[in-house]
Amino acid sequence: MSTPGFKRKVNRHCARFWWAHLLVVCSSILIISLCLVYVAVPNIAQSGINDSSFEVSDLKFINPAPNSINLTQIATLYSPSRFTPTLDPFSAGLWLVTNKTYGTAPFVYLDLPQIHVLHPKSNVTSENQVVPLLNTNEITDYVIAMLTQENVTIALTGTTKLHEGKLPVISINYNSTTTYKGLNGLKGFNATDLKFNPSAPTGTPNLVGNAFIPNPSIITVHLGNVTLILSTAKYGVVGNATINDLTLYPGDNNVLMSSIVDQTKVVESMDASSGIVTVEILGNSSVYNGKHIPYYEKALSRTALSLDINLKQVLADRSKASM
Repeated sequence: MSTPGFKRKVNRHCARFWWAHLLVVCSSILIISLCLVYVAVPNIAQSGINDSSFEVSDLKFINPAPNSINLTQIATLYSPSRFTPTLDPFSAGLWLVTNKTYGTAPFVYLDLPQIHVLHPKSNVTSENQVVPLLNTNEITDYVIAMLTQENVTIALTGTTKLHEGKLPVISINYNSTTTYKGLNGLKGFNATDLKFNPSAPTGTPNLVGNAFIPNPSIITVHLGNVTLILSTAKYGVVGNATINDLTLYPGDNNVLMSSIVDQTKVVESMDASSGIVTVEILGNSSVYNGKHIPYYEKALSRTALSLDINLKQVLADRSKASM
């Protein structure tokens, strides 16, 4: 139990040194406040960014050139946090992600506008930017994945500043992945309304028709003038096909395809019992504004298609039409 003498000593001490105790208390409050503002709040902000995700709803690759392309990306940013900060504009790297492994470098850099992050979602649009293609290997790998895979995963990364009310500006790192449908190897490709003209002059199309190309993705891609190599198992290469000014839009695409084929080899490749000739199709070239687009050409050369043509029916239809 404290004695009266001890209590008097404590009271005298507090009376003489109250200012020192107040200074300790104020210093403690200040230190705690500074830790909250400069340590806890940035960590909370970064954690909120880490918990967010984005979903691409529209992606357009148009006006391709060997070293640049026009890119539009419309995305939705999902945020579980109740905070509604503003992110400064920043340059975002887009990476191809394969089996959870990032590529060696971004395939493009995209300038993102200022983003006011809302709960639960915000729209983020970057429209018709001319982006340089600095990493040709990376853009080629991405285009191959885009054309050949059922699903494509990309990551968006970058560093920017976050503003929240009167709190100090915070530097944050953004790194998030999203997966969307690819063109799936153009599965479902078909050719209809084929017309065969054996009497066509040499060097002019003698087989024309409608090419049906499904696009299950969100991607619009302008491939330019596309040339395809046509082959059969019996003879190998039997001709080529051309689709001019090919743009693949999401959904079903129907475009004119004209072909120059060796009619003798095609006819002799036909199965006599069924009247079917199986033609293997492989991309050969992509030309836009008179320039070859190498990343598209490499991807098209990896996209093998197979087409069964009822040649007996095509020849019969021609005979009826000429009567």
